[in-house]
Amino acid sequence: MFSRSKNVFFYAVAAALFFMAGWACDKFANKSGISNSQVVAVVGDHNITFGDWMKQMDLLRVFASSIDPDNSEQVKAVLDSLIDQQLVLDAAQKAKFSDPAFDEALKKKLLESDLKVKEIKDKLEKDIQTVQRIQNGYQEPYKKMLLAREFAASQVNNVFVTEKEKRDWYEQYAAQAQKAGQRMLPYEKVKKEVEPSVKAEKFLKDLQAQAKIDRKQDVIEKYLNSLSISSQMLDSKNNLPSAIDSKVDGKK
Repeated sequence: MFSRSKNVFFYAVAAALFFMAGWACDKFANKSGISNSQVVAVVGDHNITFGDWMKQMDLLRVFASSIDPDNSEQVKAVLDSLIDQQLVLDAAQKAKFSDPAFDEALKKKLLESDLKVKEIKDKLEKDIQTVQRIQNGYQEPYKKMLLAREFAASQVNNVFVTEKEKRDWYEQYAAQAQKAGQRMLPYEKVKKEVEPSVKAEKFLKDLQAQAKIDRKQDVIEKYLNSLSISSQMLDSKNNLPSAIDSKVDGKK
C-alpha cells in the first residue's frame, strides 16, 4: 500500500516471484547503440554496466513488478533500484552478514524460479529472444537481488524514525495520492502501516549518503532519449486508427 514508485528496490524484493502477465513483449531492441559493457554507474568500487541494467529489467519484469520498457521514468527507476541494491550488498559485505537459513531458502527460491522460467518459456515460444535472454544467466543477478532483500530486511527494523519523519512521509504520500484522485485514511489510522516504509527509505538514504555514486549521465540519457523517441513512434502508430476513423466519419 505504502510503496512509492521511486522505491523500486523495496517494491521488487517484497514482491519477488510475482509473475505479471504480458511482460514478455520483446521491446529491448537496443537502438541506442550502447554496448552491454558500457558503464552506466559506479557505486563505490563496483561498476554497473548497461548489460547489468538490462538484466535487472528482465529480472524485475519476470520476478517482481510490471515494468514498461518504453517508459523512461520506469526504466530509470530500475537503474536506481540496481544502484540501491549494490549499496545494500556493499553494506552486507562490510557487516560480514551471514545467515545459514538464507542458504537453504536460496536453494528453494532458485528451484522455484527455474520452474517459473520453464513455465514462461512454454507460454512464450513465439518470443524466443526474450526466452533466451531470461534463460541464459539470470541466476547470478537474481541471487544478488535475494541477498540484498535478506540483508535489508534484517536491518530495516533497527532504523529509528521520529514521529515527525513519519508524519512528513505520510503528508507527501497523501499529496501524491490526492493528485492521482485517490483518497487517504487519516494519519492516525495508518501510522503503523506507514512506519516500515519510512524506515526503509531512511535505511536507503543513509546508505546513499555514505557511498560514492557516480552516474554516467551521458550514457543514461542517451538510452532514455532513445526510449522517448520509440515511445512517441508507438503513440503515433496507436493514434492512426482514430485519425483514419475521423476522416471516414468526415466523409460520411
